[in-house]
Amino acid sequence: MATFGRLGFAKETVIGPVTRFIASQNIWLFTLLSIFADYYIFLVLPLSLIVFYKKFGRGRVASLVLSLLLLYLAVPYLKVTFGQSRPCNEYVKTACPTDYSFPSGHTAVAFAFAFLSLGTVAFPFYYISAFLIALSRIYLGIHFLNDVVGGIVIGIFSYLVSEKVIDACLRYAEG
Repeated sequence: MATFGRLGFAKETVIGPVTRFIASQNIWLFTLLSIFADYYIFLVLPLSLIVFYKKFGRGRVASLVLSLLLLYLAVPYLKVTFGQSRPCNEYVKTACPTDYSFPSGHTAVAFAFAFLSLGTVAFPFYYISAFLIALSRIYLGIHFLNDVVGGIVIGIFSYLVSEKVIDACLRYAEG
């Protein structure tokens, strides 16, 4: 099993202090928004597609669906593979999940949505949402900085791979 315990210097000098600083903040409005996002992200983001669907087109939406399927399969596998425990300490503001923390699934999904909207009028909404969701994972005290960065990378990567696959399938279908 791979582990991030070997990060050593980086974890002690950057990841840990940044995580502690963000998690130690106590802003009641951001706490409410973070807890809301924690429970309802998987409902709010898909429902927002209804508003923006015509801006994206079927190819992008199909890419997002494939990307979400890939994330659904890959994130739990990566969590078990890396076995990174959660930071849940005195700063935790919600119930601490029992699974491993790397990568952040919420962040991965949010950034897949952000890349779906790249180049459209919906991009500011999805990008700001993704950034706030990533920040909220650390703020709630349930993820380290590296978990969120990993979620960003995996979310973007899964969308880009899915986009290439869907584009190839659509080109093939058109002859």
